Amino acid sequence: MILARNLLRPLSGSKTILFFAFLLISLSSCDLFKKIQDDDDTTVDTGDELEPIQGRRVYDPETGTWVVVEEAVTEKMDTIAWQEVPTTDDPPITSTGESPITGNQSNVIDVTDFGSQILNNYNISVVLPWLTDRFNAMDPNIYYNSLWAINYYNGTKMALEVLANEGLNATVSAMDSGASPSTTSGLIRGSEDLGNAHLIVGPYRRDNVALLAQYAQQREKVLVSPQSAASGISNLNPNYVQVNPTLETHSRAIIRHALENHDPRNIVLVSKDVANEVSRFNYFRDEYAIWNRGRPATPLNELLIPENEAASMERVNMAPLLQRSDTTVFIVPNWEETFVYALLRKIDVSRDPYSTVIVYGMPQWKDFEKIDFDYYEKLRVHISASVFVNSLDPKVKLFKEQYYDLYGAIPTEEAFVGYDVMLYFGRMLKKYGTKFQYALEGEEADALHTHFAFERVVRPGTTSGIETSQIEQFENKFVNILKFENYQFQKDN
Repeated sequence: MILARNLLRPLSGSKTILFFAFLLISLSSCDLFKKIQDDDDTTVDTGDELEPIQGRRVYDPETGTWVVVEEAVTEKMDTIAWQEVPTTDDPPITSTGESPITGNQSNVIDVTDFGSQILNNYNISVVLPWLTDRFNAMDPNIYYNSLWAINYYNGTKMALEVLANEGLNATVSAMDSGASPSTTSGLIRGSEDLGNAHLIVGPYRRDNVALLAQYAQQREKVLVSPQSAASGISNLNPNYVQVNPTLETHSRAIIRHALENHDPRNIVLVSKDVANEVSRFNYFRDEYAIWNRGRPATPLNELLIPENEAASMERVNMAPLLQRSDTTVFIVPNWEETFVYALLRKIDVSRDPYSTVIVYGMPQWKDFEKIDFDYYEKLRVHISASVFVNSLDPKVKLFKEQYYDLYGAIPTEEAFVGYDVMLYFGRMLKKYGTKFQYALEGEEADALHTHFAFERVVRPGTTSGIETSQIEQFENKFVNILKFENYQFQKDN
């Protein structure tokens, strides 16, 4: 049985209606997010903010057409019974200078060899940017930047139903990070449910993830970050689990895929001649050295484009790099749309019409809006991606049907991620207990949007043995490689 507790922050002023009650009235459909526009906090780095939502036109790969999805609400909105649980049943953890206790003694079934507690009931906190302070009771529409959290949590609730049927007993609390470090810090200081949590999932922004990662490290809890792909979030923190692969992991996956399919002599790394961008080449060089170990190494070709030429490419000579009798492979670790557009156009006009070119890019290329996708098709663009939902997969089709039956909307990518993350980690919690992260490496699993293959990331120089290595974090190392073919991205690995 899973009890879900509504702990979203009360609305300011006279807005005493709880946010979930509002969701039942006006749950929106399938808009996607980009960056949060935080008007109230100009000091926060916006690099990891939610992006503005796109329109309601959604591409349907089964019919090959764009359809408009209208808001729809069905009578059956939720399958989890919300119930207030007395605090006496869940006493807060207090700081007494001793190691924090992760469960009442009567709740402990067993303790494993590595100190993980198997419990009768687990406490799970889901911390997301609901932005309840932006709720306007007079406006029938949900604040658009709240939709990411709503869609994500809808998927989470579906997973909780599955877990309940599998025998997981859990009390789940939903909390609002407010997309704000000050709000997240307030939760850390004052939330009893966060203090009692055995598993914390969320939040979205890097600065908030860093705060909760430090908290999890100090209080011996497990934090699962489903969204942030940033590296260096936390230092020597085995309680931090990152679902979204880092830039380094994406880069290594790209070069491995290229090396497995093409002659390394025909691979060209491309970048603007800017120090921080050129430094990304190190990930590719390092992985190439590993791949080529024991054999004579031919350095990869590199093309550095002066910054003042990046927009036009008029004086950039591509001819010496293009192979006439073989495939030329360009790898471009850049996500600036103007530069990528100019580069693809230059490659296209420089190549022999009968020669083959493949260009590897980054996940952000999937969301570019200005580039003519004819270039993607002609240059056989490949990208790395942490999320890929195959609409032809029967399991995906079933999920879509169930989601629509529950919420009257088409599931977004966030809904798939929310479902997969909670289902996987709920099962890990049930099977291995409060320190399940140490068993992650032996539990690979297919999910609807990706594959989970977690590895410990260790501090350099401490890889002599698993028992003695210093763990920085656990990270999912699987990356989808997508190819653009027939004017859509398809999985290529």
